[in-house]
Amino acid sequence: MPPITVQTGARLHFGLLAVQAASGRNFGGVGLMVDSPGGVLSVEASDRDECLAELEFAARLTAWRDEYRQRCPVEHRPHACRIQLSQIIPSHAGLGSGTQTSLALAAALARWSGEDNVSAPELARRVGRGARSALGIHGFQHGGLLVEGGKRQSDEISPLVARLDFPSEWRVLLVSPNGRRGLSGDAERAAFSQLTPMPASLTETLCRIVLMELLPAVANADFSSTAAALREFGQLNGSHFAPVQGGVFADPQMAELVTWLTEQGCVGIGQSSWGPTLWVLCRDESEAIRCREKIVTHPTARACTIHLTAAQNAGATISGVRGVSTALNRCPTK
Repeated sequence: MPPITVQTGARLHFGLLAVQAASGRNFGGVGLMVDSPGGVLSVEASDRDECLAELEFAARLTAWRDEYRQRCPVEHRPHACRIQLSQIIPSHAGLGSGTQTSLALAAALARWSGEDNVSAPELARRVGRGARSALGIHGFQHGGLLVEGGKRQSDEISPLVARLDFPSEWRVLLVSPNGRRGLSGDAERAAFSQLTPMPASLTETLCRIVLMELLPAVANADFSSTAAALREFGQLNGSHFAPVQGGVFADPQMAELVTWLTEQGCVGIGQSSWGPTLWVLCRDESEAIRCREKIVTHPTARACTIHLTAAQNAGATISGVRGVSTALNRCPTK
């Protein structure tokens, strides 16, 4: 049997809708799948379990594989296999590498063990993902701009409540400071425990921005309104998280770059998840190239990686079964 290969994009997280809500659903949020930097993972038969990846990811892949075996149907429990991670989404950068990589592994193991069309939420359950955000889970299956509705129970996967194709001509610049990482693991859990509850009035404002500004703007391919809505949504989120991440932006040098870009007339700019990666929305390839040329003149950019990407409006791609290559199911535009 040939190897099963899964290719996935990265996830931008624009912010949450509720934190420690006194009533109703908790978390929820808005995000976008982009086609790069992406991940490529394969699974194939082996005499013994092997994992070919950088040391940090090898340990995580091993743990996810073992958890998958415990939670999947007994009749589809995968035998010994070789896992190879040949392309990696940068970790702890706000790009959803953990969720995308773990779901790629789960999808590959499911297909390799004879299961087709296992939903992303079920794959996530098998590898223990979705404790808070489910944007990466739904993005793995559907791609596009995503809005999740939050969860009532801690073990619930937050439901997808809206999804739109993101205009294909728009581009995104990702600016990541080299050698610096966003919060994750125990540090992330500690940060959430220290946060004060998000006021209901702020949740209401965020929901209004999403429903009445962002979604209509994207549906109408209105670049200026989309950029403004995303900027406002991110600023309000950053203000709430400022006490635990050190400011509206987690990295002081990235905050300095945001100020400078704003002075240059850039509207669509924000931080993805805990950062430190910044996203800069551009209306087309030419504007993105000009913006990148401008950014590299700033002193902060000397210690940054700048990556030009576009929205990914379809789910991850799985190939290798009898030569078949398929994209995961996606829902229609809403």
